[in-house]
Amino acid sequence: MIKYKNMTKISFTKLQEKYSGMYVLTDKPDGKVVAVSRNLKKAFKEADKKGYSLPAVRFVEPRGTIAIYEIKVSL
Repeated sequence: MIKYKNMTKISFTKLQEKYSGMYVLTDKPDGKVVAVSRNLKKAFKEADKKGYSLPAVRFVEPRGTIAIYEIKVSL
């Protein structure tokens, strides 16, 4: 579980149960879910229609999936 100061706890297990294999867009990191879709572009369109032009994005891996991400940052 992730917990930030003055924020509610988000259970990744619960997200997996409900949104497995989908993009989940929230109003802020670990905030309220504003759009969900298997297609990221559609999720952004849905969030934009609801007035969220810059939502936080998370992909929820299906249960049993091992995900390894590599991020390269250059300044």
